[in-house]
Amino acid sequence: MELRRAVVEGVRIQMISGTHVLLLRDAEEARYLPIPIGPNEASAIAYHLQGVTPERPLTHDTALHVIQALGATLREVHIVEVRDETFRARMQMVAPNGEVAELDARPSDAVALALRADAPILIATELLATEGIIPEAAEEERLSLFRDFVNSLDGEDTPPPTSR
Repeated sequence: MELRRAVVEGVRIQMISGTHVLLLRDAEEARYLPIPIGPNEASAIAYHLQGVTPERPLTHDTALHVIQALGATLREVHIVEVRDETFRARMQMVAPNGEVAELDARPSDAVALALRADAPILIATELLATEGIIPEAAEEERLSLFRDFVNSLDGEDTPPPTSR
């Protein structure tokens, strides 16, 4: 599987649905991967990106402390696929003896841990191709739909404006 390095652009809230979205960007091109996530994970990622240190450790901080206390490291995170409308991730962990274990994870948890461990985040190129968004193309599509709507309006049937 071919992988591309990702940059965490941030966490956004879709205004209409109120859904939290993790926004990853392909480090090599302007292609974005939006991943719906829960509000707790969104907060954990946003806090870290903003440099906010909570008074008590969050779950992802504790998980990283446990990993480190056991002598293991988080090598990298792979965002690999969408199955049943759910994004899937894999975390590569390295034990003190050098043995590598790959663990299934939610992308939000994997990214929150990767940020704290300063581990690379990688996205499968196939996933970027099918789920990724190129902003210019998306914007052009929206403008095209608007143009089509405006062009479909028949100006002759529009009643003249009334003055008051």
